[in-house]
Amino acid sequence: MSDTRNYASDVAALAAVQHPDHRALLDFWYAEKPQDGLPSRESFEPLDYPAMLPRIAVIEPCHVVGGQRIDGQWTDGVSEDAVAGDDDLADAATVERSFRYRLAGTEIVERAGRDPTGKTFHELYRDAYLTTALQTYEEILAARVPHFSQRVFPIGDGASELRYDRLILPFARDGQTIDSFLLCIVVVSQTGTVKVEGSFRRYT
Repeated sequence: MSDTRNYASDVAALAAVQHPDHRALLDFWYAEKPQDGLPSRESFEPLDYPAMLPRIAVIEPCHVVGGQRIDGQWTDGVSEDAVAGDDDLADAATVERSFRYRLAGTEIVERAGRDPTGKTFHELYRDAYLTTALQTYEEILAARVPHFSQRVFPIGDGASELRYDRLILPFARDGQTIDSFLLCIVVVSQTGTVKVEGSFRRYT
């Protein structure tokens, strides 16, 4: 079944970040960033940000074959070179990069009506939303800087919507190769009376 809903997303300049939680995360990221590299996610101490944790997710690069996650060593973020070095994978025309939720905060789970932990974008999304999600993270991989966007997510019946601001921070254990992203959402508003339909349900 295709998904024809319109997922609006406006990428905004980091100067547009206003919420104190997003500002705190941005300040942390820049304070930890080496001059010629990226900060490591190990430098992020969750206990320093207890109020944000329900709205935070950790996402990692991975690969899928034919839309299915590659198990074992491939699930934790494999390089293009590693894929090319495996004859079976290199011969598969459907090897694609995807991204996997390592964990998701309780509010993200509640609003989504499902727990994305351990699942890839290819397992969770489809059609326009999958394309947009993949493109966003590919752009962050290339740009190597924080990403801020203001989003509208249609809920169920098409007459309801969730508006939220999203900050995504890239991290690299070795300072160079991005191996995880920290996502934090700030909900601006939610309208409508939908209870469980669609990818998001009404949050009370």
